[in-house]
Amino acid sequence: MNELKMHPKELLVKDGKVQVEDVRDPKGEGSLEARMEKLEQEVFRYKKMAEREVDIIHKINAELIGEHRKETANLWDDIFLLHETTNELQAQLYDVQNQNCEYETRFKRISSAASYRILETRSSFVDGEPLP
Repeated sequence: MNELKMHPKELLVKDGKVQVEDVRDPKGEGSLEARMEKLEQEVFRYKKMAEREVDIIHKINAELIGEHRKETANLWDDIFLLHETTNELQAQLYDVQNQNCEYETRFKRISSAASYRILETRSSFVDGEPLP
């Protein structure tokens, strides 16, 4: 920071020796009022240029934000569509799983009903003798 606060220096080489001198401002021509008027016009011109640049940057920024909002809106639509599709597929999986459980229950009932239909016998069907 101290280097920034220092007055600018100029290095000169004279007779093979380096000399350091303060940088001198260019000498103004004309009266003080004329130089001040010229300086004021220059400041006014730079101020207008800066205002135009700020306006252009503001417009570019607004345009970029608008495009970003459109793009993110499309992305959100796609995300919600994927979410709905996932929910539908999950519902179909639940339906298939429940249907599978219903079929298993039916088969268990059928097999248990078939096992109750077999009559208990006390003699063998092969030789007709009593079972041990």
